Amino acid sequence: MKNLKEMREEAQKCLRCGLCQVVCPLYNALGSEPAVARAKVRLARELADGNLKVTPRMKKIMSLCLNCKACVANCPSQVHTDELVLAARARIKDEDGLPFMLGAALKQFLPSNNLQGAAAKASYLYQQLGLQKAMRASGLIKAVSPDLANMEAVMPKFAPRTFRAELENMKLKRGGKIKVAYFLSCMTNMVNTGLGKAVVDVLERHGCDVYIPADVQCCGTPQLAYGDTETAEALAKNNARLLAETGADYIVTDCGTCGDMLRKYEELVPEAAGFSAKVLDINEFLVDKLGVKPGDKPVNAVVTYHDSCHLNRGQKVNRQPRELLKAIPGVTLKEMAEADRCCGGAGSFALTNYELSMQVLDRKINNIKAVNPDMVAAGCPACKMQLEHGLERHNMKIPVVHPVELLAKTY
Repeated sequence: MKNLKEMREEAQKCLRCGLCQVVCPLYNALGSEPAVARAKVRLARELADGNLKVTPRMKKIMSLCLNCKACVANCPSQVHTDELVLAARARIKDEDGLPFMLGAALKQFLPSNNLQGAAAKASYLYQQLGLQKAMRASGLIKAVSPDLANMEAVMPKFAPRTFRAELENMKLKRGGKIKVAYFLSCMTNMVNTGLGKAVVDVLERHGCDVYIPADVQCCGTPQLAYGDTETAEALAKNNARLLAETGADYIVTDCGTCGDMLRKYEELVPEAAGFSAKVLDINEFLVDKLGVKPGDKPVNAVVTYHDSCHLNRGQKVNRQPRELLKAIPGVTLKEMAEADRCCGGAGSFALTNYELSMQVLDRKINNIKAVNPDMVAAGCPACKMQLEHGLERHNMKIPVVHPVELLAKTY
């Protein structure tokens, strides 16, 4: 990845026209110029030139970005503000370091499958034994820390066993015509294990031999987002090697964010040359490479689709999920307004900027409410978590599913 100095020319492309204001979810919520792209571009340029120093104010401004890429898509000069922000965060991290807990999460916890597995088990027990309900009812968490209470409120429902643990008893079929490596995301592993099973089932029914390297680690997106490029590069090197060793024809992901990151591996590690061309989102792979072959059981439901930013603007995958949904017998696809507008999750943004994230999310939920669907479909597990929280806040009992989960229901 280019450092901030190498990206200085990118910052000079900005015309300061302000068109980024129209599409920036955070500017819409805050009405503040530092929140918008052109301000961050100017600050990044001044930081690169040494005219500004890293200060708490600078760090706060650069943290206020969802990396949704809407500004890039709407920019007449095609300034890659998303990359400039990441480069600025990397400079800030190099100069100021990372807070202890954040550094431990990025360098030790997220890269460790064992620690993730233990945390998932503890979280499942916390929820199933009634501790979560009791803690919320008592108000103790909020009394200790309102911020901690907000983080706990976004907590998804954890699976009783991780997908890695399920893999030990799964008998993957062989004899298919296409060899596929399935990249296991952290969220699918710990939370959405049903999605992992649906992906395997659907791929096998489409004539694929599925290989799942169990030792792959976090894709590296959180590390890159906080400026820890060294850890991101180490993760990319390990994952690219393990996936390449399968000898697969294609590398498939079910997470828009992971897929977007995997496609950046060639920029991070020279050893990954040619890797990106093999990476496909599961919706894209089914529609463009295999042709969707649904089963006979209808899924009678009105479904609206939310575009994940990393899937839509990152990977340019937006047509395929809709075509997949339309191919499912019984499904009526009903588009919501602003389907491609960010839901405000952005990885950990909802945890660190809860109230602001909820302002962005409320607009999305109101658009869903106007459609009155039976289900919401999304191609990113992190978006699923955010949308579920928003629907719960609005007392809307509407499930959020991945398109492939609906396809699996037809068999």
